[in-house]
Amino acid sequence: MKPVFLAYVDSSGRPTFEDSENFVLASVITQESNWQYIDNGVKKIKIKHFPSLPDDDVEIHAKDMIKHQRVFTSLTPKECYAVFTDVFDFIADKDTNVTIIAVLIDKSKLYRDRDIETWAYRLLFERINKFIERRNNELLKAQFSREYGILIMDSEGTTKDNNLRRKLFLMLRQGTLYSQLGCLIEDPLFTDSKWRNLSQLVDCVAYCIRKKYRTNTPSDFTTLWEGYYTKIESKFDTVSGNYLGYGLKIFP
Repeated sequence: MKPVFLAYVDSSGRPTFEDSENFVLASVITQESNWQYIDNGVKKIKIKHFPSLPDDDVEIHAKDMIKHQRVFTSLTPKECYAVFTDVFDFIADKDTNVTIIAVLIDKSKLYRDRDIETWAYRLLFERINKFIERRNNELLKAQFSREYGILIMDSEGTTKDNNLRRKLFLMLRQGTLYSQLGCLIEDPLFTDSKWRNLSQLVDCVAYCIRKKYRTNTPSDFTTLWEGYYTKIESKFDTVSGNYLGYGLKIFP
């Protein structure tokens, strides 16, 4: 099997107009050769903060940490934010070879007849595909073979997963309004994020981006999440020194 890019995808917020806050769809992308290093790094964070638990019993989930739910009921708010700090420090580290590509849907500027979810995935897939195309151009110049991308998405249950798969099927096969998606292969793999450490990273990334652009966040939280956002900024996909429109697309 040829080497592949693994693109872990997760969202923050709801893709409906009933909720006025922004919807964020994010991806954390890495080559399969980097997977073990990143997976081990997340395990170390879990073991550090929960030394008495098997790492598989700990799911790093932003909403659970904020609300002190599930395993995080045993931690104080300060201790929960210490976990967040370790997560974002790890993502930002120069040895953590990941690329972030995300889409933020500003519902206040979007026509209400638009399907928020479809637009978010369309814009995200286009950018992931363009990122892999650029990487392949570099590989071909160095006389290496092309690589492709596999999408790994957080499961929300069989019914929701199948509905989303149907929505995305033609997009992946026939392309979007603006580009073919020739670098993305197979249908998305839906998996429980509890068993995927990189899925847990992208959950935190999506939450961080939504926090950065929220309009109703108290000032102390804004300052804290501004710092986390600054940590991960260097990992956004960048073209000609700019990540807006590439690593982060704000639509419309």
